[in-house]
Amino acid sequence: MSNLKEAFTRYLDVRENSIQIIALIVNGILIFFILAPILTILIKAIITEKGISFDYFSIFMANPYYREALYATFMAALFTVIGTSLIGIPLAYIMVRYEFPLKKIFSILILLPMIMPPFVGALGLYKILGINGVVNLVLVQYLGILQQPINFLYGDMVLFQFGPYDKVLLPYGIVLINTIHLYPLVYLNCAASLANIDPSLEEQAENLGARGFYLFRTVTFPLMKPGLIAGLVLVFIWTFSDLGTPLIVHYFKYLSIIVFFKLYEIRAGSPSPVSYVIGFIMIFVAFITLIISRKYISLRKYVMLFAGGRLVKREIKPTGFKLVLVYIFLTFLSLIALSPHIGLTLVAFSEKWVLTLFPESLTLEHFNKVAPWSAPYLANSIIYSVIAALIDIVLGAFIAYVVSRKLFVGDDFMDLISTLPLAVPGVIIGLGYWAMFYKVPLLDPMRYTPIILTIAYSMRRLPYTVRAAYAGMLQIDEALEEASINLGATRITTFRKITLPLLIMSLFAGGILSFVNAMIEVSTTFLLVSTSQYAPATWFMYFMAFADPRNGLAMASALGVIFVLIVAAAIIIVNKVLGARMGSVFRL
Repeated sequence: MSNLKEAFTRYLDVRENSIQIIALIVNGILIFFILAPILTILIKAIITEKGISFDYFSIFMANPYYREALYATFMAALFTVIGTSLIGIPLAYIMVRYEFPLKKIFSILILLPMIMPPFVGALGLYKILGINGVVNLVLVQYLGILQQPINFLYGDMVLFQFGPYDKVLLPYGIVLINTIHLYPLVYLNCAASLANIDPSLEEQAENLGARGFYLFRTVTFPLMKPGLIAGLVLVFIWTFSDLGTPLIVHYFKYLSIIVFFKLYEIRAGSPSPVSYVIGFIMIFVAFITLIISRKYISLRKYVMLFAGGRLVKREIKPTGFKLVLVYIFLTFLSLIALSPHIGLTLVAFSEKWVLTLFPESLTLEHFNKVAPWSAPYLANSIIYSVIAALIDIVLGAFIAYVVSRKLFVGDDFMDLISTLPLAVPGVIIGLGYWAMFYKVPLLDPMRYTPIILTIAYSMRRLPYTVRAAYAGMLQIDEALEEASINLGATRITTFRKITLPLLIMSLFAGGILSFVNAMIEVSTTFLLVSTSQYAPATWFMYFMAFADPRNGLAMASALGVIFVLIVAAAIIIVNKVLGARMGSVFRL
């Protein structure tokens, strides 16, 4: 009898501590699949036959090609940051502070780049800005301004030079494409900061004589900085680790491209230390930018705390020349934002388009051809992405619950690790999985591609469900949970029967975001796919674009149109569910 009593007591203890037990398991999963691969790369970069050494870094820096790739990658990220800032800052100020006709239409047009990944947009820009594209055709043939076409997308330019060998190159095509596609990240973060500024601060500055640009420079812009920094961090990391865009524009002097082409050495059983050095550099850059971002985000909360709430919306109605400038800026920007979509759609429907402003004839043949060819790859993408999204929903719901309610001693650590994939490049996840799981049963990328891809997708996109669920948790009154616990229910029962039903719509929105972003994942996909049998649609799209010189680009564009429609539908659904809370999903 006493044994039964002790067993029942232990059972009750387990029930009461079930949250902590599950939290330990979840932390273990996060450490194993997110933190451990990162640490593996760091260790392999500094551990040599001699022990701890920086010999591999010496090998990397001794090669002029690798040095120039490092410079080019950094410059591409830096100039993309500059480009997106020049667009995002004035755009945020105009859209938040100015009130003018057609504002709602422009607010939709300027966000169109968000529904098209840079990898897909590069295909659309090929016929617009390529060497034989529409822009060059107008400048050379129709207007006669230029004698030779400009290579807008392919190639680089020398900024300056160190000694006889080291050239600091700027891959302007990568900068152009990523600037077009990533400026909404800067705009949205700046707009969020600007909308939350206490108008009394600016009013007091105006009472003291501050006006115009001086007011903006000394009061408004400093208060916008936290949002600006948050957006620029995302832009910098994205561009620094971008793999899809350099592949599309055939620019191979790029860090992520070197890792991609070095994979054959890992598959052959003799991994190149250069890959781990590049991984170390990317991780270092990601963590530095993450630290900076968190510092400024905390500063933003400090400003909000002491500046007070926003009482009256501060609006300006521009007139005359100022209104004309606003329309010119927004119209030009809208055309730029639309250009990848227009190019992609026209290429997808074009039957013949050679040295003309528009396709000579249209056809549905490319869609008819690409549908059966891409069906197995689309099926793979859907299967991997659905399973990854379901994993993210389960993990995201629990993590958000534990973190928001402070139910676990290591909740801050759990929050940090689950957020890391936003800052850690997909190239690092892919390389880390190769380094950690090569020849490991059930996880070896060579033999178990579907399993490792699904895990990689779920870990890469976990922050979307965590942030969406966390935003939902903030809307749920803790009194409901306390009432359940007071009536005798355990924490886990309360979560399952009370909290989870109220959280379902936020989880649904986060799950859709995870699904869509897994569908369009490029970096991790290209690094982990070993055979076409298990390849997803993004892999097929890239190889289709260049496998058939005649119709490959058109068929890849047709598949790209399908991807854009999927992403657009997902963003519309998520926006309906989350509303104003949607922006919190994309913050570090």
